[in-house]
Amino acid sequence: MNKKLKIHDTESSEDKIVIRKYQDQRLTFNFSFLTADKTYNLSKCDKKVKSKLVERIENLSQEDVTAVLNRTKEVGLEKIPNDEITGLRIHNVFKDTRESECNKDFWVFRLSRLGRVIGKMNKNIFYILAIDTKFKLYDHGS
Repeated sequence: MNKKLKIHDTESSEDKIVIRKYQDQRLTFNFSFLTADKTYNLSKCDKKVKSKLVERIENLSQEDVTAVLNRTKEVGLEKIPNDEITGLRIHNVFKDTRESECNKDFWVFRLSRLGRVIGKMNKNIFYILAIDTKFKLYDHGS
C-alpha cells in the first residue's frame, strides 16, 4: 500500500517557521538609579576606583550574558540574596518603576580589592544601585 504525501503550498504566515540567527545579549549598564547616599555613589570614589569601574564594565559587556554568568565571581557576576544586602537606600523611582521587573536578588561585580558594584538585573540590563568601597553592604565572609 503506497501512500502519497501531499504538500500544500501556502502563503499564510501562520504556516511558516522562521529560523533566526542567534544574537548575543550583552550586558548594558544603567547609572540612573545610583543611590543618593554619598558613601555608596560616585561622589567619594577616587580616580583609581572610577578607572577600575570603567574597565570592568567594558570587560563585562564584551560577551553574551550567559557567558558572563558562567564566569567565576571574581571576574563575572555574583548573586546575593535580597535579604543579605543591608543599609542600601534604593532610589524611590527605581522601586516604583523598575524593581518589580528585575530579578529578585541583587547582583554584584568586583572592582578587585577596591570595592563591589551592587545592582539589580532585568534581562541584560544591570542597574547600578551602589558602589561599595568600604565592603559594608553585605557580609563578605571573613
